[in-house]
Amino acid sequence: MVLCAATLLPSRGFAGDGTIVKTHDGEVQGISREGVRQFLGIPFAAAPVGDLRWKPPQAHAPWTATLDASKFRNACPQRSAFGRALPTSEDCLYLNIYAPNPASSKLPVMVWIHGGAFVEGTGAFYSGSSLAAKTHIIVVTINYRLGPLGYLAHPALNAEDKDHTSGEYAMLDQQAALRWVKQNIEAFGGDPGSITAAGESAGGISVCLQLVAPTAAELFQRAIIESGPCLRQRTMAEAEKRGEDFAAKLNCSSTKDVAACMRSKSVEDLLAAMPSNPLGAEPPAWAPVIDGHVVPQQAGEAFRSGKFARVPVINGSNGDEGTLFFISQAKLDEATYAERVQAIFGPLTPRVRGEYPLGNYSSPAIASAAGFGDSIFSCGTRRAVQLLSSWTPTYAYEFNDRNAPMTWVPNPPFPLGAYHSSEIQYVLQPSSSEFSPAQRKLAEEMTGYWTRFVATGDPGGTSPRWTPYKVGDDRVLSFAPDAIQYETDFGKRHHCALWDSLAQ
Repeated sequence: MVLCAATLLPSRGFAGDGTIVKTHDGEVQGISREGVRQFLGIPFAAAPVGDLRWKPPQAHAPWTATLDASKFRNACPQRSAFGRALPTSEDCLYLNIYAPNPASSKLPVMVWIHGGAFVEGTGAFYSGSSLAAKTHIIVVTINYRLGPLGYLAHPALNAEDKDHTSGEYAMLDQQAALRWVKQNIEAFGGDPGSITAAGESAGGISVCLQLVAPTAAELFQRAIIESGPCLRQRTMAEAEKRGEDFAAKLNCSSTKDVAACMRSKSVEDLLAAMPSNPLGAEPPAWAPVIDGHVVPQQAGEAFRSGKFARVPVINGSNGDEGTLFFISQAKLDEATYAERVQAIFGPLTPRVRGEYPLGNYSSPAIASAAGFGDSIFSCGTRRAVQLLSSWTPTYAYEFNDRNAPMTWVPNPPFPLGAYHSSEIQYVLQPSSSEFSPAQRKLAEEMTGYWTRFVATGDPGGTSPRWTPYKVGDDRVLSFAPDAIQYETDFGKRHHCALWDSLAQ
Protein backbone atom coordinates (compact mmCIF):
# COMPACT_ATOMS: atom_id res chain seq x y z
CA MET A 1 0.00 0.00 0.00
CA VAL A 2 1.23 3.48 -0.90
CA LEU A 3 0.83 6.52 1.32
CA CYS A 4 0.06 9.60 -0.75
CA ALA A 5 1.51 13.02 -0.16
CA ALA A 6 -1.30 14.35 2.05
CA THR A 7 -0.40 16.59 4.97
CA LEU A 8 -0.60 15.12 8.46
CA LEU A 9 -1.27 17.19 11.57
CA PRO A 10 -0.41 16.38 15.18
CA SER A 11 -3.15 14.21 16.67
CA ARG A 12 -5.59 15.97 18.99
CA GLY A 13 -9.05 15.48 20.49
CA PHE A 14 -12.25 15.90 18.53
CA ALA A 15 -13.11 19.50 17.69
CA GLY A 16 -16.27 20.96 19.18
CA ASP A 17 -17.37 22.24 15.78
CA GLY A 18 -17.30 18.78 14.23
CA THR A 19 -14.33 19.46 11.97
CA ILE A 20 -12.31 16.51 13.24
CA VAL A 21 -13.76 13.17 12.20
CA LYS A 22 -12.42 9.67 12.63
CA THR A 23 -12.53 7.54 9.46
CA HIS A 24 -11.51 3.92 9.02
CA ASP A 25 -8.14 5.19 7.77
CA GLY A 26 -7.54 7.73 10.54
CA GLU A 27 -8.62 11.15 11.74
CA VAL A 28 -9.21 14.01 9.31
CA GLN A 29 -9.47 17.68 10.20
CA GLY A 30 -11.57 19.89 7.96
CA ILE A 31 -12.79 23.46 8.20
CA SER A 32 -16.11 25.15 8.93
CA ARG A 33 -17.42 27.88 6.63
CA GLU A 34 -20.86 29.49 6.61
CA GLY A 35 -22.69 26.59 8.17
CA VAL A 36 -20.87 23.87 6.25
CA ARG A 37 -18.09 21.53 7.34
CA GLN A 38 -15.67 20.99 4.47
CA PHE A 39 -13.28 18.06 4.37
CA LEU A 40 -11.11 18.51 1.31
CA GLY A 41 -8.50 16.30 -0.28
CA ILE A 42 -9.15 13.01 1.53
CA PRO A 43 -7.39 10.09 -0.18
CA PHE A 44 -9.76 7.22 -0.98
CA ALA A 45 -7.13 4.96 -2.58
CA ALA A 46 -3.38 4.66 -2.87
CA ALA A 47 -1.61 6.91 -5.34
CA PRO A 48 -1.67 5.07 -8.73
CA VAL A 49 1.98 5.77 -9.47
CA GLY A 50 4.98 3.65 -10.47
CA ASP A 51 3.97 0.01 -10.72
CA LEU A 52 0.38 0.98 -9.85
CA ARG A 53 -0.03 2.99 -13.06
CA TRP A 54 -2.63 1.11 -15.12
CA LYS A 55 -3.62 -1.08 -12.20
CA PRO A 56 -6.96 -1.18 -10.35
CA PRO A 57 -7.02 1.20 -7.37
CA GLN A 58 -5.41 -0.20 -4.24
CA ALA A 59 -6.30 0.39 -0.60
CA HIS A 60 -4.67 3.40 1.01
CA ALA A 61 -2.42 2.84 4.02
CA PRO A 62 -3.94 4.17 7.25
CA TRP A 63 -2.44 7.23 8.92
CA THR A 64 -1.80 7.80 12.61
CA ALA A 65 -1.60 11.59 12.86
CA THR A 66 -4.62 13.72 11.96
CA LEU A 67 -4.81 14.37 8.23
CA ASP A 68 -5.12 18.00 7.12
CA ALA A 69 -8.35 18.16 5.10
CA SER A 70 -8.51 21.94 4.76
CA LYS A 71 -7.52 22.28 1.09
CA PHE A 72 -7.93 20.57 -2.25
CA ARG A 73 -5.27 18.17 -3.49
CA ASN A 74 -3.99 17.47 -6.98
CA ALA A 75 -6.25 17.04 -9.96
CA CYS A 76 -5.49 14.09 -12.21
CA PRO A 77 -3.16 14.75 -15.18
CA GLN A 78 -4.85 16.55 -18.07
CA ARG A 79 -3.79 18.76 -20.90
CA SER A 80 -6.19 21.64 -20.29
CA ALA A 81 -8.50 21.91 -17.31
CA PHE A 82 -11.14 23.94 -19.22
CA GLY A 83 -8.51 26.66 -19.53
CA ARG A 84 -7.93 26.85 -15.78
CA ALA A 85 -4.55 26.54 -14.11
CA LEU A 86 -4.40 23.91 -11.38
CA PRO A 87 -1.83 21.51 -9.92
CA THR A 88 -1.99 18.01 -11.38
CA SER A 89 -0.28 14.74 -10.52
CA GLU A 90 -0.79 11.02 -10.89
CA ASP A 91 -1.23 11.13 -7.12
CA CYS A 92 -4.80 12.36 -7.51
CA LEU A 93 -7.31 9.92 -6.02
CA TYR A 94 -8.93 12.29 -3.55
CA LEU A 95 -12.47 13.25 -2.59
CA ASN A 96 -14.09 16.26 -0.93
CA ILE A 97 -16.97 16.20 1.57
CA TYR A 98 -19.42 19.02 2.26
CA ALA A 99 -21.57 18.37 5.33
CA PRO A 100 -23.98 20.60 7.27
CA ASN A 101 -22.82 22.22 10.50
CA PRO A 102 -23.85 21.56 13.19
CA ALA A 103 -23.36 17.89 12.54
CA SER A 104 -26.42 15.70 12.17
CA SER A 105 -26.95 12.02 11.45
CA LYS A 106 -28.49 9.80 8.81
CA LEU A 107 -28.35 12.53 6.17
CA PRO A 108 -28.78 11.54 2.50
CA VAL A 109 -25.59 11.66 0.45
CA MET A 110 -24.91 12.68 -3.14
CA VAL A 111 -21.61 11.65 -4.74
CA TRP A 112 -20.86 13.89 -7.75
CA ILE A 113 -18.81 12.50 -10.65
CA HIS A 114 -17.51 15.37 -12.76
CA GLY A 115 -17.64 15.66 -16.55
CA GLY A 116 -14.99 16.72 -19.06
CA ALA A 117 -15.04 14.19 -21.94
CA PHE A 118 -13.07 11.74 -19.73
CA VAL A 119 -9.94 13.87 -20.21
CA GLU A 120 -10.51 17.02 -18.13
CA GLY A 121 -11.89 18.19 -14.82
CA THR A 122 -11.65 17.60 -11.10
CA GLY A 123 -14.02 17.31 -8.17
CA ALA A 124 -12.60 20.59 -6.85
CA PHE A 125 -14.42 22.49 -9.62
CA TYR A 126 -17.78 21.70 -8.02
CA SER A 127 -18.57 23.00 -4.55
CA GLY A 128 -21.24 21.20 -2.57
CA SER A 129 -21.43 23.94 0.08
CA SER A 130 -24.65 25.54 -1.16
CA LEU A 131 -26.59 22.27 -1.26
CA ALA A 132 -25.24 21.14 2.10
CA ALA A 133 -26.14 24.44 3.75
CA LYS A 134 -29.58 24.93 2.17
CA THR A 135 -30.92 21.40 1.84
CA HIS A 136 -29.11 19.43 4.55
CA ILE A 137 -27.70 16.72 2.36
CA ILE A 138 -24.05 15.71 2.26
CA VAL A 139 -22.28 16.29 -1.05
CA VAL A 140 -19.12 14.42 -2.03
CA THR A 141 -17.08 15.33 -5.12
CA ILE A 142 -14.41 12.96 -6.41
CA ASN A 143 -11.45 12.67 -8.75
CA TYR A 144 -10.82 9.75 -11.05
CA ARG A 145 -8.04 8.98 -13.53
CA LEU A 146 -8.45 10.70 -16.90
CA GLY A 147 -7.39 10.17 -20.51
CA PRO A 148 -5.00 7.29 -21.19
CA LEU A 149 -4.21 6.94 -17.47
CA GLY A 150 -7.86 6.10 -16.80
CA TYR A 151 -9.01 4.43 -20.01
CA LEU A 152 -6.07 2.83 -21.81
CA ALA A 153 -6.87 -0.71 -22.94
CA HIS A 154 -4.02 -2.79 -24.32
CA PRO A 155 -3.34 -6.54 -24.70
CA ALA A 156 -0.15 -6.22 -22.63
CA LEU A 157 -2.09 -4.67 -19.75
CA ASN A 158 -4.84 -7.27 -19.99
CA ALA A 159 -2.20 -9.99 -19.82
CA GLU A 160 -1.22 -8.69 -16.37
CA ASP A 161 -4.79 -8.83 -15.04
CA LYS A 162 -6.73 -12.04 -14.57
CA ASP A 163 -9.99 -10.16 -15.13
CA HIS A 164 -8.72 -8.35 -18.24
CA THR A 165 -9.96 -4.97 -17.01
CA SER A 166 -7.58 -2.63 -18.80
CA GLY A 167 -9.40 0.48 -19.91
CA GLU A 168 -11.58 0.47 -16.78
CA TYR A 169 -9.23 2.12 -14.26
CA ALA A 170 -11.39 5.25 -13.96
CA MET A 171 -14.57 3.20 -13.51
CA LEU A 172 -12.82 1.28 -10.74
CA ASP A 173 -11.61 4.56 -9.19
CA GLN A 174 -15.21 5.74 -9.03
CA GLN A 175 -16.24 2.50 -7.37
CA ALA A 176 -13.39 2.83 -4.88
CA ALA A 177 -14.60 6.34 -4.00
CA LEU A 178 -18.19 5.16 -3.61
CA ARG A 179 -17.00 2.27 -1.45
CA TRP A 180 -14.97 4.65 0.75
CA VAL A 181 -18.04 6.86 1.15
CA LYS A 182 -20.24 3.91 2.07
CA GLN A 183 -17.71 2.77 4.69
CA ASN A 184 -16.99 6.18 6.21
CA ILE A 185 -19.82 8.66 5.59
CA GLU A 186 -21.68 7.81 8.79
CA ALA A 187 -18.89 9.47 10.77
CA PHE A 188 -19.62 12.71 8.87
CA GLY A 189 -23.35 12.49 9.58
CA GLY A 190 -24.37 10.64 6.42
CA ASP A 191 -26.52 7.58 5.85
CA PRO A 192 -24.49 4.82 4.15
CA GLY A 193 -27.76 3.30 3.00
CA SER A 194 -28.89 6.48 1.23
CA ILE A 195 -26.27 7.32 -1.40
CA THR A 196 -27.02 8.83 -4.80
CA ALA A 197 -24.45 8.57 -7.59
CA ALA A 198 -24.79 11.67 -9.76
CA GLY A 199 -22.87 13.10 -12.68
CA GLU A 200 -22.99 15.17 -15.84
CA SER A 201 -21.63 14.45 -19.34
CA ALA A 202 -18.70 12.04 -18.86
CA GLY A 203 -19.82 11.83 -15.23
CA GLY A 204 -23.36 11.04 -16.34
CA ILE A 205 -22.13 8.33 -18.69
CA SER A 206 -20.09 6.95 -15.81
CA VAL A 207 -23.12 6.83 -13.50
CA CYS A 208 -25.12 5.13 -16.26
CA LEU A 209 -22.45 2.45 -16.71
CA GLN A 210 -22.08 1.96 -12.95
CA LEU A 211 -25.73 0.85 -13.05
CA VAL A 212 -24.56 -2.02 -15.25
CA ALA A 213 -21.41 -2.83 -13.23
CA PRO A 214 -22.01 -5.78 -10.86
CA THR A 215 -19.33 -4.63 -8.40
CA ALA A 216 -21.10 -1.26 -7.99
CA ALA A 217 -24.54 -2.74 -7.36
CA GLU A 218 -24.59 -2.18 -3.58
CA LEU A 219 -22.69 1.10 -3.53
CA PHE A 220 -25.58 3.51 -4.25
CA GLN A 221 -29.37 3.54 -3.97
CA ARG A 222 -30.27 6.21 -6.55
CA ALA A 223 -28.76 7.58 -9.75
CA ILE A 224 -28.79 10.97 -11.50
CA ILE A 225 -27.65 11.07 -15.13
CA GLU A 226 -27.32 14.54 -16.65
CA SER A 227 -26.50 14.73 -20.36
CA GLY A 228 -24.88 11.31 -20.23
CA PRO A 229 -25.67 9.27 -23.39
CA CYS A 230 -24.42 5.80 -22.59
CA LEU A 231 -26.20 3.08 -24.55
CA ARG A 232 -23.15 2.05 -26.55
CA GLN A 233 -19.46 2.25 -25.62
CA ARG A 234 -16.33 0.77 -27.20
CA THR A 235 -15.85 -2.97 -27.04
CA MET A 236 -12.59 -4.30 -25.65
CA ALA A 237 -11.43 -5.17 -29.17
CA GLU A 238 -12.07 -1.60 -30.34
CA ALA A 239 -10.39 -0.14 -27.27
CA GLU A 240 -7.35 -2.40 -27.58
CA LYS A 241 -6.87 -1.28 -31.18
CA ARG A 242 -6.82 2.34 -30.01
CA GLY A 243 -4.45 1.31 -27.21
CA GLU A 244 -2.04 -0.29 -29.66
CA ASP A 245 -2.06 2.90 -31.73
CA PHE A 246 -1.29 4.85 -28.58
CA ALA A 247 1.60 2.53 -27.67
CA ALA A 248 3.00 3.09 -31.16
CA LYS A 249 2.91 6.87 -30.61
CA LEU A 250 4.93 6.28 -27.45
CA ASN A 251 7.47 4.18 -29.43
CA CYS A 252 6.64 1.19 -27.24
CA SER A 253 4.83 -1.16 -29.64
CA SER A 254 7.95 -2.99 -30.80
CA THR A 255 9.59 -3.38 -27.38
CA LYS A 256 9.80 -6.70 -25.58
CA ASP A 257 7.78 -5.46 -22.58
CA VAL A 258 5.21 -2.99 -23.89
CA ALA A 259 3.63 -2.38 -20.48
CA ALA A 260 6.97 -1.58 -18.85
CA CYS A 261 7.87 0.74 -21.71
CA MET A 262 4.62 2.66 -21.36
CA ARG A 263 5.07 2.90 -17.58
CA SER A 264 8.52 4.37 -18.13
CA LYS A 265 7.07 7.31 -20.03
CA SER A 266 6.48 10.63 -18.30
CA VAL A 267 3.03 12.11 -17.85
CA GLU A 268 4.05 14.78 -20.36
CA ASP A 269 4.80 12.06 -22.93
CA LEU A 270 1.37 10.52 -22.38
CA LEU A 271 -0.47 13.81 -22.71
CA ALA A 272 1.50 14.77 -25.83
CA ALA A 273 0.34 11.55 -27.52
CA MET A 274 -3.35 12.42 -27.02
CA PRO A 275 -5.50 13.89 -29.82
CA SER A 276 -5.33 17.67 -29.95
CA ASN A 277 -9.06 18.42 -29.61
CA PRO A 278 -10.63 16.04 -27.09
CA LEU A 279 -13.72 18.23 -26.59
CA GLY A 280 -14.71 18.54 -30.24
CA ALA A 281 -17.80 17.01 -31.83
CA GLU A 282 -16.15 13.63 -32.29
CA PRO A 283 -16.35 10.34 -30.35
CA PRO A 284 -14.18 10.72 -27.24
CA ALA A 285 -10.65 9.43 -27.64
CA TRP A 286 -10.84 7.90 -24.16
CA ALA A 287 -13.93 6.41 -22.56
CA PRO A 288 -15.07 3.38 -20.54
CA VAL A 289 -14.89 -0.03 -22.18
CA ILE A 290 -17.32 -2.92 -22.37
CA ASP A 291 -14.81 -5.39 -20.97
CA GLY A 292 -17.12 -8.26 -19.94
CA HIS A 293 -16.20 -7.97 -16.26
CA VAL A 294 -16.40 -4.45 -14.80
CA VAL A 295 -19.01 -3.51 -17.42
CA PRO A 296 -20.18 -6.89 -18.69
CA GLN A 297 -22.40 -5.67 -21.54
CA GLN A 298 -23.56 -2.58 -23.37
CA ALA A 299 -25.89 -0.42 -21.29
CA GLY A 300 -28.56 -0.62 -23.97
CA GLU A 301 -28.56 -4.42 -23.77
CA ALA A 302 -28.58 -4.39 -19.96
CA PHE A 303 -31.47 -1.91 -19.78
CA ARG A 304 -33.43 -3.89 -22.35
CA SER A 305 -33.04 -7.15 -20.40
CA GLY A 306 -33.28 -5.72 -16.89
CA LYS A 307 -29.75 -6.81 -15.94
CA PHE A 308 -28.74 -3.68 -14.05
CA ALA A 309 -29.11 -2.13 -10.61
CA ARG A 310 -32.80 -1.22 -10.57
CA VAL A 311 -32.57 1.94 -8.50
CA PRO A 312 -34.64 5.09 -9.12
CA VAL A 313 -33.11 7.25 -11.84
CA ILE A 314 -33.25 10.88 -12.97
CA ASN A 315 -32.13 11.05 -16.60
CA GLY A 316 -32.27 14.10 -18.83
CA SER A 317 -30.64 16.42 -21.32
CA ASN A 318 -30.49 20.11 -22.27
CA GLY A 319 -32.39 21.79 -25.07
CA ASP A 320 -29.30 22.93 -27.00
CA GLU A 321 -26.73 20.25 -26.20
CA GLY A 322 -24.77 20.60 -29.41
CA THR A 323 -23.88 24.29 -29.39
CA LEU A 324 -20.96 24.03 -26.96
CA PHE A 325 -19.25 21.48 -29.20
CA PHE A 326 -19.37 23.67 -32.31
CA ILE A 327 -17.90 26.88 -30.91
CA SER A 328 -14.64 26.24 -32.75
CA GLN A 329 -16.58 25.73 -36.00
CA ALA A 330 -18.55 28.97 -35.95
CA LYS A 331 -17.29 29.86 -39.47
CA LEU A 332 -18.33 26.56 -41.03
CA ASP A 333 -19.55 27.30 -44.55
CA GLU A 334 -22.38 25.69 -46.47
CA ALA A 335 -20.14 23.74 -48.85
CA THR A 336 -18.14 22.16 -46.03
CA TYR A 337 -21.35 21.43 -44.14
CA ALA A 338 -22.73 19.59 -47.18
CA GLU A 339 -19.50 17.59 -47.59
CA ARG A 340 -19.53 16.52 -43.95
CA VAL A 341 -23.15 15.42 -43.99
CA GLN A 342 -22.51 13.43 -47.17
CA ALA A 343 -19.39 11.81 -45.70
CA ILE A 344 -21.22 10.75 -42.54
CA PHE A 345 -24.62 9.72 -43.89
CA GLY A 346 -24.00 8.78 -47.53
CA PRO A 347 -27.28 7.71 -49.15
CA LEU A 348 -29.21 8.94 -46.11
CA THR A 349 -28.04 12.51 -46.69
CA PRO A 350 -31.29 13.75 -48.31
CA ARG A 351 -33.28 12.48 -45.34
CA VAL A 352 -30.98 14.12 -42.80
CA ARG A 353 -30.83 17.43 -44.66
CA GLY A 354 -34.59 17.31 -45.05
CA GLU A 355 -34.92 17.17 -41.26
CA TYR A 356 -32.39 19.99 -40.79
CA PRO A 357 -32.80 22.41 -43.74
CA LEU A 358 -30.24 25.19 -43.54
CA GLY A 359 -32.95 27.76 -44.02
CA ASN A 360 -34.23 26.93 -40.53
CA TYR A 361 -30.95 27.89 -38.87
CA SER A 362 -28.85 31.02 -38.60
CA SER A 363 -25.70 29.28 -39.85
CA PRO A 364 -24.35 25.86 -40.92
CA ALA A 365 -22.63 25.61 -37.53
CA ILE A 366 -25.95 25.98 -35.69
CA ALA A 367 -27.57 23.41 -37.99
CA SER A 368 -24.70 21.01 -37.30
CA ALA A 369 -24.99 21.63 -33.58
CA ALA A 370 -28.71 20.88 -33.67
CA GLY A 371 -28.21 17.56 -35.44
CA PHE A 372 -25.31 16.57 -33.22
CA GLY A 373 -27.14 17.45 -30.01
CA ASP A 374 -30.33 15.70 -31.09
CA SER A 375 -28.68 12.51 -32.30
CA ILE A 376 -26.21 11.99 -29.46
CA PHE A 377 -27.80 13.60 -26.42
CA SER A 378 -31.54 14.29 -26.73
CA CYS A 379 -32.68 11.17 -28.55
CA GLY A 380 -30.00 8.96 -27.00
CA THR A 381 -31.17 10.01 -23.55
CA ARG A 382 -34.80 9.43 -24.52
CA ARG A 383 -34.03 5.87 -25.65
CA ALA A 384 -32.28 5.17 -22.34
CA VAL A 385 -35.23 6.59 -20.40
CA GLN A 386 -37.65 4.38 -22.33
CA LEU A 387 -35.59 1.26 -21.58
CA LEU A 388 -34.97 2.08 -17.92
CA SER A 389 -38.58 3.00 -17.23
CA SER A 390 -39.72 -0.55 -17.98
CA TRP A 391 -37.87 -1.74 -14.86
CA THR A 392 -37.45 1.13 -12.42
CA PRO A 393 -38.91 4.59 -11.65
CA THR A 394 -37.24 6.91 -14.16
CA TYR A 395 -37.73 10.66 -14.14
CA ALA A 396 -37.13 12.36 -17.51
CA TYR A 397 -36.33 16.05 -17.91
CA GLU A 398 -35.11 18.66 -20.36
CA PHE A 399 -33.37 21.85 -19.22
CA ASN A 400 -34.59 24.74 -21.35
CA ASP A 401 -33.22 28.04 -20.09
CA ARG A 402 -32.09 29.51 -23.40
CA ASN A 403 -30.38 32.39 -21.54
CA ALA A 404 -28.47 30.37 -18.97
CA PRO A 405 -25.32 32.19 -17.80
CA MET A 406 -22.16 31.00 -19.56
CA THR A 407 -19.87 29.25 -17.09
CA TRP A 408 -17.09 27.87 -19.34
CA VAL A 409 -16.51 29.95 -22.48
CA PRO A 410 -16.23 33.77 -22.37
CA ASN A 411 -17.74 35.60 -25.34
CA PRO A 412 -18.97 32.63 -27.41
CA PRO A 413 -19.27 33.35 -31.16
CA PHE A 414 -23.03 32.69 -31.23
CA PRO A 415 -25.82 32.29 -28.66
CA LEU A 416 -25.48 28.88 -27.01
CA GLY A 417 -28.99 28.58 -25.59
CA ALA A 418 -29.53 25.81 -23.05
CA TYR A 419 -26.05 24.51 -23.75
CA HIS A 420 -24.34 21.32 -22.60
CA SER A 421 -23.56 21.57 -18.85
CA SER A 422 -25.58 24.76 -18.32
CA GLU A 423 -27.95 23.07 -15.84
CA ILE A 424 -25.20 22.29 -13.32
CA GLN A 425 -25.23 25.81 -11.89
CA TYR A 426 -28.98 25.39 -11.20
CA VAL A 427 -28.83 22.07 -9.32
CA LEU A 428 -25.38 21.71 -7.77
CA GLN A 429 -24.26 25.29 -7.16
CA PRO A 430 -27.51 27.31 -7.29
CA SER A 431 -26.05 30.68 -6.31
CA SER A 432 -24.92 32.36 -9.53
CA SER A 433 -24.61 36.13 -9.20
CA GLU A 434 -25.64 36.35 -12.85
CA PHE A 435 -29.08 34.83 -12.28
CA SER A 436 -32.13 36.97 -12.92
CA PRO A 437 -34.93 36.72 -10.34
CA ALA A 438 -36.72 34.22 -12.61
CA GLN A 439 -33.57 32.12 -13.00
CA ARG A 440 -32.99 32.22 -9.25
CA LYS A 441 -36.49 30.90 -8.70
CA LEU A 442 -35.89 28.18 -11.30
CA ALA A 443 -32.70 27.16 -9.50
CA GLU A 444 -34.58 26.91 -6.21
CA GLU A 445 -37.26 24.75 -7.80
CA MET A 446 -34.75 22.47 -9.53
CA THR A 447 -32.72 22.14 -6.35
CA GLY A 448 -35.89 21.07 -4.57
CA TYR A 449 -36.65 18.35 -7.12
CA TRP A 450 -33.06 17.07 -7.11
CA THR A 451 -32.63 17.00 -3.33
CA ARG A 452 -36.01 15.36 -2.72
CA PHE A 453 -34.89 12.66 -5.10
CA VAL A 454 -31.55 12.33 -3.29
CA ALA A 455 -33.40 11.98 0.01
CA THR A 456 -36.21 9.65 -1.04
CA GLY A 457 -35.86 8.47 -4.65
CA ASP A 458 -38.96 10.52 -5.57
CA PRO A 459 -38.44 14.15 -6.75
CA GLY A 460 -42.10 14.94 -5.98
CA GLY A 461 -43.02 18.59 -6.13
CA THR A 462 -46.39 20.26 -6.57
CA SER A 463 -46.03 22.66 -9.49
CA PRO A 464 -46.06 20.25 -11.14
CA ARG A 465 -45.44 16.93 -9.43
CA TRP A 466 -42.67 15.07 -11.25
CA THR A 467 -43.91 11.56 -11.98
CA PRO A 468 -42.06 8.61 -13.53
CA TYR A 469 -41.84 8.39 -17.31
CA LYS A 470 -44.20 5.98 -19.03
CA VAL A 471 -43.58 4.52 -22.47
CA GLY A 472 -46.43 5.53 -24.71
CA ASP A 473 -47.09 8.71 -22.74
CA ASP A 474 -43.73 10.31 -23.63
CA ARG A 475 -43.98 13.20 -21.17
CA VAL A 476 -40.73 14.97 -20.26
CA LEU A 477 -40.56 17.64 -17.55
CA SER A 478 -39.19 20.88 -19.01
CA PHE A 479 -37.32 23.31 -16.75
CA ALA A 480 -37.37 26.96 -17.94
CA PRO A 481 -37.57 30.29 -16.11
CA ASP A 482 -41.01 31.07 -17.48
CA ALA A 483 -42.49 27.67 -16.66
CA ILE A 484 -41.80 24.22 -15.30
CA GLN A 485 -44.18 22.04 -17.27
CA TYR A 486 -44.51 18.77 -19.10
CA GLU A 487 -43.72 18.71 -22.81
CA THR A 488 -45.21 16.08 -25.09
CA ASP A 489 -43.44 17.00 -28.33
CA PHE A 490 -39.86 16.20 -27.25
CA GLY A 491 -39.40 13.44 -29.82
CA LYS A 492 -40.74 15.57 -32.66
CA ARG A 493 -38.68 18.67 -31.79
CA HIS A 494 -35.48 16.66 -31.67
CA HIS A 495 -36.24 14.54 -34.76
CA CYS A 496 -36.03 11.32 -32.75
CA ALA A 497 -37.87 9.25 -35.37
CA LEU A 498 -34.87 9.80 -37.64
CA TRP A 499 -32.18 9.20 -35.04
CA ASP A 500 -33.93 6.23 -33.46
CA SER A 501 -34.20 4.53 -36.84
CA LEU A 502 -30.48 5.05 -37.49
CA ALA A 503 -29.61 3.68 -34.05
CA GLN A 504 -31.24 0.32 -34.70
